[in-house]
Amino acid sequence: MKMYKTVIVFVLTLLILVSVNIVSYAHNPITEEELYHSFHHHDGVNWQVSDGWRNDDSFFGCHWSQNRVNFFDGEMELSLRTNHSYAAPYNYECAEYATTHFYGYGLYEVSMKPSNVSGVISSFFTYTGPSYNGAPWDEIDIEFLGNDTTKVQFNYYTNGVGGNEILHDLGFDAANSFNTYAFDWQENYISWYVNGQLVATATENIPSNPSKIMMNIWNTYGIDEWAGAYGGQNANASYEWMRYTPNNGGPQTPIASDFQLRACEYSDASGVTSWNCGVGSFYPGNWIKFDNVNLSTGYNAFAVSYASTQSGSFDIRLGSPNGRIIGTVNYGPTAGWANYQWNGTPSLDVTAQGVHDIYIVSRAGSANLREFWFKNE
Repeated sequence: MKMYKTVIVFVLTLLILVSVNIVSYAHNPITEEELYHSFHHHDGVNWQVSDGWRNDDSFFGCHWSQNRVNFFDGEMELSLRTNHSYAAPYNYECAEYATTHFYGYGLYEVSMKPSNVSGVISSFFTYTGPSYNGAPWDEIDIEFLGNDTTKVQFNYYTNGVGGNEILHDLGFDAANSFNTYAFDWQENYISWYVNGQLVATATENIPSNPSKIMMNIWNTYGIDEWAGAYGGQNANASYEWMRYTPNNGGPQTPIASDFQLRACEYSDASGVTSWNCGVGSFYPGNWIKFDNVNLSTGYNAFAVSYASTQSGSFDIRLGSPNGRIIGTVNYGPTAGWANYQWNGTPSLDVTAQGVHDIYIVSRAGSANLREFWFKNE
């Protein structure tokens, strides 16, 4: 949630040196190019770090600091820490990362893991306001309240008018793993997605002004009834990647993100053995089961890490060991039982979508299995 924004922008020289495709739109030029950032490092052309100031609203409990934006292990970490050089109760420093350019209608996606500290907000959103050449306050939010990260809050503001909160029950704890969250911003609606599944839509008084893309973490002050009480703890939010896809004149559907299943983490099995997070004795008719696998908007490929001394095959099935086949993997021998290789199928049934119990069922041969990936290629 952003009430007031004054981001210091050092981009005049960059705008001269870097060619971007922009058109005049409302109060600020809109960038029509796709943007993708993997967060392996800071991108000083397209992104800026808020530093050295605090939002004017009393409920923002911290000062933005460049020290709280860090990149390592292929992730960006936004953090919240105590800083006693600031007077209480605002003696904390927090983190914000924002684009240098403005973006309009299209699909906005992020893979993130929020903080689960009470009173702390972790977010991904678009924002513009009066500090940007007198633009109206428009905003579209994906926010996590640290007192309950089994839920996500969606919201938006149009010319400063909010009150559009939607609280969605995720069915999992977002603070425990990376998941993909997205919103499709069009002229007449906003649709929000979780792991590729449509979960909420708004159609009234939709924002229209080009906005910056932002991520931040901050602690609240005096609004405990909304976000919970903040007790001064350290807090971190992590981000793997983000993507903006410009509007193509029609609805956008997020592409489901690749995900891994480790073979030893099956929920049920028949006939197999397990050791060192691998599965063996995978003979014809034997199977392993994974409960409640979210196939999202579908996957077109499947990969397996395996070892074998002979050729064989297995099916990927839905619902039961005899259920619908969505793919078959034919594998050859590797250089021994300890020599793992990758194999798979590029022809997984992409129409298999949503949450299902997945069965991996041996048809022929024998193999040790280590991990599986559902992919889009």
